[in-house]
Amino acid sequence: MSQEGRLSPDGVAAEVLPFTSPDPRAREIRFAHLLSHTSGLPDWLPLYERVAATEKEEGRTLLGTAEGHDRILAEVLSLPLSRDPGAGWEYSDLGYMLLGRAIEVAGFRSLDRLLAERITGPLGMRETRYLPLAAISECETGQLIPTGWSEVRGREKVGEVDDENAAAMGGVSGHAGLFSTAGDLFLFAREIVRARKGEGRVLSRPSAVRMTTRVEQPPGCPRTLGFDTPTPPHSSPKGDSPGKTPCSQAGVLAPADAVGHLGYTGCSMWIDPVREVSVILLTNRVVFGSDNRKLSALRPLIHDAVWREIAG
Repeated sequence: MSQEGRLSPDGVAAEVLPFTSPDPRAREIRFAHLLSHTSGLPDWLPLYERVAATEKEEGRTLLGTAEGHDRILAEVLSLPLSRDPGAGWEYSDLGYMLLGRAIEVAGFRSLDRLLAERITGPLGMRETRYLPLAAISECETGQLIPTGWSEVRGREKVGEVDDENAAAMGGVSGHAGLFSTAGDLFLFAREIVRARKGEGRVLSRPSAVRMTTRVEQPPGCPRTLGFDTPTPPHSSPKGDSPGKTPCSQAGVLAPADAVGHLGYTGCSMWIDPVREVSVILLTNRVVFGSDNRKLSALRPLIHDAVWREIAG
């Protein structure tokens, strides 16, 4: 959308999305704020609970429907901010919900269709999609890894998004719901590396460079427009390791110019764009409960083993 001029990272989100927040600062949010988690929106809220309550009161299905999707987005658009946009950073699922919707508005298609048309199709990422159960046969469901029991849905989550807000939105959202494989994620990481050299298939060089460069405001923010970067010891990363950890999840030896992302269920991807190396780790830490934090100690060691090998 950005490369076609339909959306700009510097554009004002309220020009595309119908904010109803009583907080006037919400109209100052730019897409760059949403991309870098500096919008001032909360990190997460159990918005699905409100949809579930309305569903029970009215006696009709809302969870997982288009109306459920719209109700949750309306809730996000009505929220006050915790700080001025650009004044600080906090990982926010809610900001990426709004990004997903803005892309749909600009692209005139649902997010899953746009993903297939613009990213996964051209890059040959054949195993990457939203709603995988709709695309595979019954005999192939063994390829899908369960992520535990959902009290809300009353069943084991297999081939369904783990996040309850995303599930209430029908499984397609900007913050969660995407299924992939290590091979496919390598193709995406390779696109980032190649695009930085002007050799991308779907990304332009300016886009790739901006995606892998830390934002200037607020000072010291570890985020780029879409990625995290290695942080100093005793940082407080979100995802599967809230609270203080001995080092960045990228490892002590992570190159300063690396970029990456952590997924709540235990997946991660780190890219060293200068040395053209990517490390993709897909685990299932939540299958025994979301309180399982042991991966937070193991993952940096795995990454450091890779970085050490490269340096050697």
